[in-house]
Amino acid sequence: MNYSRFIAVGLFVLILLFAFALPNPDVVPNLEKGNLDLPWNIHVHEDNSSEVFRLRLEHSTLGDAIKRFQEPEDIAIYKGKQSDTLEAYFGTVKIGPLKAKLVTTLQASPVEIEDMLTRATGLSLSDSADKKIELAVEDRQQALNKKISAITFIPTYSGLESDFFKDRFGAPDAWIRINENAVQYFYPSKGLSIIIDADGKEVLQYNHPNSFQLPKDAVTDTINPG
Repeated sequence: MNYSRFIAVGLFVLILLFAFALPNPDVVPNLEKGNLDLPWNIHVHEDNSSEVFRLRLEHSTLGDAIKRFQEPEDIAIYKGKQSDTLEAYFGTVKIGPLKAKLVTTLQASPVEIEDMLTRATGLSLSDSADKKIELAVEDRQQALNKKISAITFIPTYSGLESDFFKDRFGAPDAWIRINENAVQYFYPSKGLSIIIDADGKEVLQYNHPNSFQLPKDAVTDTINPG
């Protein structure tokens, strides 16, 4: 029996499987046709609310997101530098050919958050070094009915270039350079901002277009953004 032939065939099959497992951006266009779940398929409704991943901002609830992505890894209050936010972290989700970290920000008034803090069960630090406040059981249950105000989508595949996003979202309406390796694009009519980082992860942030705020120092000359 020619074992070397079987070994060669086996190695070839493994190489093919490995190649198809990688989220190569060059093959994404062939997989995205007709897939309404992909991050660049944003639908703006008549009331100017935007919908992405089949979730309509300020209409869909955390319960709706759970139906799409299963149970979140955590629901907590994050004490940021500027404000406290109620968020649900889904960890890694698969959307079409893409895998990404996904976080939903939930609508909660300062009074509601303050009430939740009085019943909080623990304190820890998040990966971003923000303080994370663990909710009481009853507040976690109530969070299921909270509407989603924003979605953060962080592809696990890094190194996506600006042309990858321009081909799908179009040229940005404005942009700003964060540092020598990162630039941020803004699409106010879609409520979208994209951070493109040559040394880190890309970050797509979806907000309701009506609440989208363009930074004062954003550049509106889009001839050669970034």
